[in-house]
Parts: sequence; C-alpha cells; structure tokens
Amino acid sequence: MLALRRYDQIVSLGRGCQPAHQIRRLHAEAQAHVFDWIVTPDAGLVQSIATDLNGFFARDRLVMGPEDCIVDRVTDARFLHEFPTGEDFDAQYQKHVGRYEMLAERWRNLLASRQSVLFVRQHAWDADLRATAIRLRDTIALKAPHLSFSLLYLSAAHEEDWREEGIMNSFLRQPEPYVWTGDDAVWERLLEQALARSEQ
Repeated sequence: MLALRRYDQIVSLGRGCQPAHQIRRLHAEAQAHVFDWIVTPDAGLVQSIATDLNGFFARDRLVMGPEDCIVDRVTDARFLHEFPTGEDFDAQYQKHVGRYEMLAERWRNLLASRQSVLFVRQHAWDADLRATAIRLRDTIALKAPHLSFSLLYLSAAHEEDWREEGIMNSFLRQPEPYVWTGDDAVWERLLEQALARSEQ
C-alpha cells in the first residue's frame, strides 16, 4: 500500500479506467471521483474542469457515439459502463444520474478546498504532450486557487523531464499483450516515485 506522504488524496483524471484501477489497488482508502471510469479526451477533460462540470451527464447532452458507446456531445466524454447494449437508455440514465451528481459535487468541493492532491492523468490523443499537460495544470490552478497539487502526467512517449512546475511527466509502459488494468509493477514504481518527489 502507498504512503501518501504530504498528499491528502490521489485522484485519477483518466483518460480511461486504468489510473483509477491502479490508484485503488495501491491505496485502499482512495475516494471515487468523477473521471475514474469514463474515457476523457484531453480537450474534453480541460473543458469539463474549466466549466465546473456544468452540464456533466445531462440527459440532453448524451448521444450515441462510435462503437455503440454513449458520449457527451459537448466534451466527447465516453461512458463505457453505464449504458449496456440492449438496455433501456432512460432506465439506465436514472440508475446512474444520482451517482454522477454526487461525484460532480465531490469534485467541486475538492477544487474549492485547501487539500494537497496528486492528480494522475494518462495522456489521450492530442499531439503535443507537453502543451496538453500544461493546459491541464493551468486549468486546475485557475479553478482551484487554494488547492495544493501536483500532476503526474503519463504517456506512451519517452521524453526527458520537462521540468515544468507542478508536473511530473513519465513514460507509462503497457503490458504486451495489452491488458486494460496496466502493468502493476510499473504503476507501483511510478506512483512511489511521484510520492517520493513530493518530499524533495
């Protein structure tokens, strides 16, 4: 189990389920958060944060996307687990809307707090890794002026340390053949390193 050191929480920012799965595996007391189990494109994540999750999971914004997946037409956030094929859409929506309202409020309370947080983001698809990470960091900083946070930014690219304030960028090796949960040993090492850097 991880020792959080100076942080109060470790919070997943997606892009999919892998970061949340690994955070919970290594930190049993981790809270659920709004971006844990959905697919979040880079720009859509920033837009969601910048708008305080306004309209998030609103019924009139959810449409059928590619591969029979329900998406938010504004942010392109993709809900892979909430709407099984063949199930009644409105029944499934009612089943999950209360939980997402609770998670959205938890997110807003977190950003309004004075906690110390390690955010973990697995890069999605935008071409410029560094610019994408900086935009995410700056958006969080703007929306959460009292929050003390660092951003662990993980990608499939081997890049030198960007030496960007508040950002720790690292290569995230995936298992071969690919498994959605990721490589347990790799995740343990990366999270331990990030937590240790917080004390330097």
